[in-house]
Amino acid sequence: MRHVRSLFFLLLLSLTAGAALAQPGPADTPATREAAIRTLIDRWYVEQRAREQGRVQPLLAPGAHDLSPGYVRENLRPGARALVLGPPVYVSLAATALTFRHEITRIVLDTRFARVWVRERGYFYAAAAQRTYERMASASFVLERQDDGRWLVLVHESNPVGFPPSLATVPMPDLRELYYSTVGRDRDPEADARAARNF
Repeated sequence: MRHVRSLFFLLLLSLTAGAALAQPGPADTPATREAAIRTLIDRWYVEQRAREQGRVQPLLAPGAHDLSPGYVRENLRPGARALVLGPPVYVSLAATALTFRHEITRIVLDTRFARVWVRERGYFYAAAAQRTYERMASASFVLERQDDGRWLVLVHESNPVGFPPSLATVPMPDLRELYYSTVGRDRDPEADARAARNF
């Protein structure tokens, strides 16, 4: 009887384990694909914001084209036979703004490819005027789903754009303290404030 019970227990255990292994993964639906795409775009901007520590290369599909890279390299010796590259100069809005946020405005997708439009917002501080100002860019991504299920960037392009007052951030964030503790730390905030009042 004990052997029968042990055999029954082992059979039940194997059936339970087999059922667990047979459970399907997350369903491949438009909703799950969109969630994965949003996660990829969020990570793209995290890497852009990280500047020297950022790594967008793992997010690029094989054969990808970044038409608006986050940084460029300055040639320290123009015209030299041996190309000598200087340090990276960051040019993307995400990398240069004091604070940054992005908004996905549209996603068009199928099972293999997706097109994503993103509004980028960068916030800066003008010491001479003692106020925050905003710049905006329009980014477009073409994404490709890999055989392992990952979405990667096939084409990226971002361009600065003008924007109507209806799209401006209201109220604007107060970046004075952040400015003077980072990029403006060598400036005298009180002197800047007096100069702004007397302008």
